[in-house]
Amino acid sequence: MSAAVLVMGCGPRSPHGRDQMRRLHAQARDRGVELIGAEKPANLTDADTSFFSSVVACDVEDPAAVVEALRDLDATLVGGLAFRDLCVEPLAAVGEALGFPCVSTLTARTTRNKDLCREQLRQAGLPQPASRLVTGREEALEFLEKTAPGPWIVKPRDGMGSANVDLVRSPDELDAALAGRPAGVPFLVEEFVSGPEYSADGVALGGRPVIVAVAQKSLGPRFVETGHRIPADISATQSEDVHEQVESALLAVGLTHGLFHVEFWLTEAGVVLGEIHARPGGAFIPTMAEYARPGLELYGMYVDDALGVEPSRMPALSRSAGMRHVIVEPPGRLVSVSGWEDAVSAQEVIASRLSVKPGDEITPVCWSADRHGFVVIEGASGAGVDARLDQIQNRIVFEVASAHQPTDSGDA
Repeated sequence: MSAAVLVMGCGPRSPHGRDQMRRLHAQARDRGVELIGAEKPANLTDADTSFFSSVVACDVEDPAAVVEALRDLDATLVGGLAFRDLCVEPLAAVGEALGFPCVSTLTARTTRNKDLCREQLRQAGLPQPASRLVTGREEALEFLEKTAPGPWIVKPRDGMGSANVDLVRSPDELDAALAGRPAGVPFLVEEFVSGPEYSADGVALGGRPVIVAVAQKSLGPRFVETGHRIPADISATQSEDVHEQVESALLAVGLTHGLFHVEFWLTEAGVVLGEIHARPGGAFIPTMAEYARPGLELYGMYVDDALGVEPSRMPALSRSAGMRHVIVEPPGRLVSVSGWEDAVSAQEVIASRLSVKPGDEITPVCWSADRHGFVVIEGASGAGVDARLDQIQNRIVFEVASAHQPTDSGDA
């Protein structure tokens, strides 16, 4: 029986998720390893399941349901990967039940709950913003008073995609930030960290984290990510500090198996760690890492480690890659789009997608799912990639009619 890797969340709907499945399959196949998928039935209706030797339809976001569905799986599992945050804890539960190496249940719970992760990193001596898990307005206000003058961030303890993240500049703004949050559900309040944001991605090899790429981010309103570029513009000294602190953080939370995505800031005082994810980065970051290091096989590195094979030497970082999310503004009805096909037909474009069309209602971007498309390119240098993305972006023109602006009805 062939060795196999379990893939939790094997039916992604996003283009970057489907690209991840394609790359994982190719790199596992080249090593003689099969993939077994698990996914919610609703997500399998239009999914490409040809990458998997078998697929189990079950609730991959429910640990008990997943364990029950996979308990009698007839396969030689050498590992498992989760491709969505909500699949991390269920994967850990299955790994524990079936006895194959993957992220542990404790690590999964710690990385999924931001307050637990902050406390674990704080105990490890790593710089962290002051934070508190609260259950209501009075506790939140007490924290604001103790940590004044602010500003602060209010967000879910286990949220994703920058959803329901609010900046509070004074106690007077707290009520607006709490409006619409479910009553009785704990949420996190923490000091705002000032500084550019980055992420580090990689894989655990032999129980220790290996960073393959550091990306710099660009952010829009409400902290929604609008772009990434690899490599980041950081000095050799900063890079050394990033590697030391990110690797220490991953070991502190016990992430010794699988892929990781770690977010952090570079402040005047140095590195401040943000969220830790026990899954690959989104937004084509793993793909861009492979373009920036020609010859890199990120998923192949994971499979080799799962098989106990000595990893090959990591290819040098010799190129660059970047992506921009399309944000159509202002809100209103999209009348026309021009320049898209020409702009994304350039040779250096790796992937692109426009998810809106004339006639669609354009709403404000409040979290990652609200973004309107993307362009991913590769190039010889970071500066060159940035300049080319600017050129592509400037060639695309969106005409939007505001709610108060009548559109042409076509009447004579």
